[in-house]
Amino acid sequence: MNYLRTLILFLFTISQNYLVAQNVYFVADTLAGCDSLRVTFTFINTIFPDTISTVTWDFGNGQTGTGKEKQVVLYDTAGSYCISIVINNNTVITRQDYIAVYPTPDARFTYSDSLELGSYTVVFRNVNQLVDTINYSYLWEFDNAEMAFSRSVIHTFPGEGSWNTRLTVTNHVGCAASWIGNVEVYDMLKYPNVFTPNNDNVNDYFQVLTNGLTVYSLRVFSRSGMLVYRTESPTIIWDGRNQSGQELPPDIYFFTIQSVDGTGRPATSGFVQLFRDKK
Repeated sequence: MNYLRTLILFLFTISQNYLVAQNVYFVADTLAGCDSLRVTFTFINTIFPDTISTVTWDFGNGQTGTGKEKQVVLYDTAGSYCISIVINNNTVITRQDYIAVYPTPDARFTYSDSLELGSYTVVFRNVNQLVDTINYSYLWEFDNAEMAFSRSVIHTFPGEGSWNTRLTVTNHVGCAASWIGNVEVYDMLKYPNVFTPNNDNVNDYFQVLTNGLTVYSLRVFSRSGMLVYRTESPTIIWDGRNQSGQELPPDIYFFTIQSVDGTGRPATSGFVQLFRDKK
């Protein structure tokens, strides 16, 4: 008879726990969002009469709670969270991967001048995101009212100066972040430090790459400080000859470059080495 009572009690306990599990549950007011997501959990009991005396919560992020009242939980770390409750210390109800928290996007960007694309042209790129498998949308806003919508963009500014560029990155659940960067744009002056004017069509000229619009003054000086060549032009090319057209000897020459009208890139200077093949 004791065995029968134990069996009946065991079956009754299983039946009661099953009844509780079928008639008790919980819901969250939101299931997905950004880090710093605040979620309110509501305990729901449809059993009548109410036989539940204790409810213990595990929110999956290290936080716990007790009671049948609403529970407010802050999730400040991206991840997927399992939520469970224990009813009357013996019935467990769990929802796997119930809450999804996504990182706030990183809207910072890098940029670099692109000489091949011309002066005032800058290549922008958003930095790598922590989770790169999420679909992100991009909004670039430039000072001249132009916009772009891809992760990497090539933008040409209308002229020199200090330009603000704003990037807003948004993920698929609406997490968004913005970042503003100030870009200093100048006419690009790129030049070699060695040239070989020997008429072999390879590196025959000291050529300065510019925007082709600003008029620059080029002055070339010998080691002793004598002015040996001077020109003013939007295109700066020197063939290694002096102002009279005579070939200058191999040596290191000092040069200065500055815009004639005060616009364009600030004045610059440097050294260039002239090589000639021995005859």
